[in-house]
Amino acid sequence: MSTTGVTRLVRGVTVIALGAAMVALSGCGAVTKELSEGDFAETIPAALAASDIGITDSYAEKTISGFTFYLSVGVDLDHDDASADDLAGILRIILENNDVPSDKIDLGVNGSDEESVDLEALVQSISPDLKISSSTYGDIQVTNDQAAAIVEAVWGE
Repeated sequence: MSTTGVTRLVRGVTVIALGAAMVALSGCGAVTKELSEGDFAETIPAALAASDIGITDSYAEKTISGFTFYLSVGVDLDHDDASADDLAGILRIILENNDVPSDKIDLGVNGSDEESVDLEALVQSISPDLKISSSTYGDIQVTNDQAAAIVEAVWGE
C-alpha cells in the first residue's frame, strides 16, 4: 500500500473512532440512560407496598425500545379493578421515586382476578383529551408530563 493510501486509511479510522467517542460521550440517549443506575427498582415497589392503594406485588425496571427509554412498572392489586384514585396514587408514587432519566412510563396493572386492568379506558374517563399509547392488554405508556396531568385531573394537584 502506498504512503498516501496508508495516510487515508489512518485518517478514516481516526474519524470513525472520534465519531464513536463523540456519540458515546455526548449522551446518546439510549446508551447513557441504559447505563444510568438508581434506586428506583427498590424504592418504587417499596413505596407502592407502603401505600394504602391495596398493592400486593409490584416491580420497576428500565427497558429500552428503539431510541425510547422506559421505566416499566407492574402492579398487582388486592381488588379486581383500579379506580381513578388508585391510578393517580400509583403514578404519583412512580414520579416521586423515579431517580433515573426516562422518556416514558410503561404501566401495567392486574386486578386480584389476575386480569389486566384496562388503564387506557380509565385514563380516557379521567381526561378524555389526553392522547396516550396503550397495548392490547390495557397497559399504558405515558410521559412524565402526562402522568402528572392524570394526577392533577384526579386530585387537582
